[in-house]
Amino acid sequence: MHRVRLKHNRRPFLAFRDSNGVPRIEAESFASALYGLGYMQALDRPTQILFARAVAQGRSAELISDNENLLEMDRFFRRVGLYLNLSQEVDSLDDAVRHNLEAFCEGLNDSMLPTRRSLPMWAVGFQPEPWNVEAVLLIGNLLNFNGLAVGQQQSERLILELIQAGIEEKRLRELLSPLLDNADFSLLRQVKISSQLSDEALELITDLPRLAGSNAWALMPKRSATGGALLAADPHLEINRLPAIWYEAVLQYGDRYLMGATLPGCPTFGVGRTPDIAWGVTYLKGDTSDYFIEDVRQSDGVWQYRRGESWHDFDVRSEIIRRKGSGEPHVFHVYSNDQGTLEGDPNELGEGYQLLVSWIGDHEGVGRSVATWVSLAEATSTREAMNLVRECPQPTLTWIFADRRGHVGQQSAGWFPKRAPGCNGAIPPPAWDESNHWQGRLSNYMLPAEFDPPRGFVATANETTNPENGPKLVTLPTPDYRKRRLDEELHKLPLATLEDMQRLQYDFINVQARDLLGVFLPHLPDGEVKDKLSAWDYSYDPKSVEATIFTRLYRQVLLEIFGQDPQRGGIGWRRIVYLASRTGFSTMIVTCIDRVLMREESAWWEAGTKPKLIAAAGTHLDEELKRKPAEPWSEVNAFRFTNRFFEGTLVGKALGYHTGDRPMPGCFATLFQGHLLKVAQREATFAPSYHFVTDVTADEAWTNLPGGPSESRFSKYYRNDIARWETGEYKRLVAFPHEAVEPDEEESDEE
Repeated sequence: MHRVRLKHNRRPFLAFRDSNGVPRIEAESFASALYGLGYMQALDRPTQILFARAVAQGRSAELISDNENLLEMDRFFRRVGLYLNLSQEVDSLDDAVRHNLEAFCEGLNDSMLPTRRSLPMWAVGFQPEPWNVEAVLLIGNLLNFNGLAVGQQQSERLILELIQAGIEEKRLRELLSPLLDNADFSLLRQVKISSQLSDEALELITDLPRLAGSNAWALMPKRSATGGALLAADPHLEINRLPAIWYEAVLQYGDRYLMGATLPGCPTFGVGRTPDIAWGVTYLKGDTSDYFIEDVRQSDGVWQYRRGESWHDFDVRSEIIRRKGSGEPHVFHVYSNDQGTLEGDPNELGEGYQLLVSWIGDHEGVGRSVATWVSLAEATSTREAMNLVRECPQPTLTWIFADRRGHVGQQSAGWFPKRAPGCNGAIPPPAWDESNHWQGRLSNYMLPAEFDPPRGFVATANETTNPENGPKLVTLPTPDYRKRRLDEELHKLPLATLEDMQRLQYDFINVQARDLLGVFLPHLPDGEVKDKLSAWDYSYDPKSVEATIFTRLYRQVLLEIFGQDPQRGGIGWRRIVYLASRTGFSTMIVTCIDRVLMREESAWWEAGTKPKLIAAAGTHLDEELKRKPAEPWSEVNAFRFTNRFFEGTLVGKALGYHTGDRPMPGCFATLFQGHLLKVAQREATFAPSYHFVTDVTADEAWTNLPGGPSESRFSKYYRNDIARWETGEYKRLVAFPHEAVEPDEEESDEE
């Protein structure tokens, strides 16, 4: 362990790096420890922190680079307005929380502002601005909204696009059942949909911090070989861009500690532990945003919306985006009312039906989200922690807890709108009928929770979590493959070890393949496809050829059944390949398709023809394999680590910022969710971004992540943990180390 020689700190604290570069901060108080955390985050990740704020503010074209993709992204975030009302939210924080956040910001500024700019900042002429509590809340808002923006809202738009594509109504209603049971197709086909974000802008948004998928579980002592409660968590995010999304740290203050993974720019531990409790989270995929249909007209040059038979003027907000090196700012207008914000520009769409979006994260009090995470360090039991996070406004999460006394719990959290009867949250209702508007918020006491269940464990993997006989928190179809696999394996472990927990985080078995091969195999013709898949263990191990064959068979079955042109009632071969492949993968559509494939009868095939369609898909694939044998999954599901600041540039390649192809195990349906996407010219990944396993009775945790502490390519800590992440090896974080302290090292660890 090396002590870091501090140069600019104004509060007393000690900083060390363990042999893996993970910072350890020792201070007398929690506030001083947070000061140290801010100091070390700014030392290791200044560009990541400051660029994220510029994007969330809608100022990237002003502060980073004047190009059309960044300008489009700025327009998007200005319309959303994450930066609005931050000062009021700060004022509403209680004094203790505000004091802690201010200490964190003070440390970040003391570290960052006196030092030289990073190479990416220098390359684009970026000038750092002080960090403050508003900036912390803004990054929290970005995390709260970003998963929603490219998840729930995209899926709801997709439903509308499928309705307008002319797909046979009976088939579409069955595919998306029950979402379209009461949908007015004639009205929905008249809605004017604004242009989607370009692929180039969308890929920039997917690069930002957001929640997508995760696994987390905890075992009671009666199911633990150690005699203590065990907890494992692995949030799934984009992992192929360095520096890593998470920043590990260990804080020690007095006789207490806090360790785990933080988000740069925030003093919040998304996964972590204290002497008393440990926690992990998964994205609940809760629906906190709805589209409504507004009837829009222009009267005397003023855009209006209708309520009943009365017309009202939209509120208009002028947004001015300054452009780097340009004298001409970009000016546009945002139209809103008390129900939400128009998604598009009426000056471009014209009069008629348009989409308006409402998000509960716009409501007053959402700033308490960051306060909840910071306050979690003070909780001393699972029950206390569950009660605390139940009140957390955003994002919608399922929390998993375990405490030192052996209690475990699961708590859903987040603000949810109370929808009007007949409104399901997935289909936009007419806003001119005010009975369709939200009717307040659901009580947090309605959110699902579980404490010390008889089975001896709690587990979650982004499955649908709705209260029994209660309102729908998750409104879109969600696959349960990972959750089922997790439950099956945990039931097999009467006395689990830490090694068992780690093994489960690297499980590659695909329950989707197991389910669907029960349907496909009886109808496949004799040949290589049937022979290989009949003997397969459903593993998406990188060496598996069968994983590649199943993936290709699945796509071919979809083409046979759903690939007809819309004029013939189908989805169309281009669209179905897009939605079920790496390019435009839709978890919602794949979930719906899999439900249909499990049925004997469906509107998607004539009576008795399903076996013939499956057989035709198998025959087609057998012929393909004769011409070109299937590659191992490692060659199909391969990716590269790149630098998020220099991706695609000659500088990035010349300075060795990027790696060669690396095999990605797993797929969207495996516990190790090794899922690749293609967005425009960039490759996107969803995979475990952090592995965390702990026995709560031991003051330590076992972790790895795809990256390292530093954002500098020239640091030995830039990607030093990748080898562990790839091989399933874990390093030890310890609360009270006994290793000798080596001579001081400079603040900069660049070689």
